[in-house]
Amino acid sequence: MYGTGHYKITKPPVCPHCGKKMTKTEPPPYNIGDGLGWGLKYFWVCFNDECSFFVNGWENMRENYGKTASYRCVCLPDNGEIGAICVLSYDGLKGGIIEEPGEED
Repeated sequence: MYGTGHYKITKPPVCPHCGKKMTKTEPPPYNIGDGLGWGLKYFWVCFNDECSFFVNGWENMRENYGKTASYRCVCLPDNGEIGAICVLSYDGLKGGIIEEPGEED
C-alpha cells in the first residue's frame, strides 16, 4: 500500500459546499481516468445527504448526461485538492468509511 507520511490533510476538513465535516473513506477499487488507480490509502468525502453539491448533482447528471447519478465532494489528503466523485446512490462509497477510534461527530 501507499504511505501516508506525506499527506498534508490528516484531520477531517469541512466541505466547502455545506460546511460539514468530511469522513475518511477508502478509495474504491476503480478510477475513471488514467487507469493507474488512486494512489491513496484514503480520501475525505462529504456524506451529508443535504449538501447542495450532492443534492443538485442528481439533476445535473440527469440533464447533462442522461444518467441517474450524483457526486459527492472529495478532498485528496496528499495535496488538499477538492473535487467530485460520482455516486450512483445515497449509499455510494459508504461501505469504504474508515472508522477511527475515539473520533466524535
